[in-house]
Amino acid sequence: MQRFLEQINHNQNFYNCIDNNFKDKFSDWKITVLFYIAVHCLKSLSIKRNIKIGDTHFDIECNVNPDREGSKMKISRNAWREYKNLYQYSRTARYNGITDIETFEQLKQIDHKYCLEHLKRFKKYIKGQGVNISV
Repeated sequence: MQRFLEQINHNQNFYNCIDNNFKDKFSDWKITVLFYIAVHCLKSLSIKRNIKIGDTHFDIECNVNPDREGSKMKISRNAWREYKNLYQYSRTARYNGITDIETFEQLKQIDHKYCLEHLKRFKKYIKGQGVNISV
């Protein structure tokens, strides 16, 4: 579990760096980093529970989604919703919606604010499951 906890801290430090130094830029990357913090939170929980959830986004979907038949490590529907929201915002930031860079950045700044809230609620769930996240 330690390696995932270290990766959470690493990603959080990177997020803090880009957020502190570039308040009005790189929101797409901020969103992406927030999502990967959630991924490593989920992987930490899986190690704590001694359940393999896989390495790909598809594997995680199959093994964590509480509404999926045969899911190995179901989490609460609310936690799953927070995780999926982060996933969708991250995919959109990485692959969709680029118009002109100025408009794109303005849109991603709005999405970034939503992602901060989704991650906050997701981390609260993970902590409530006994994973000691320091950030």
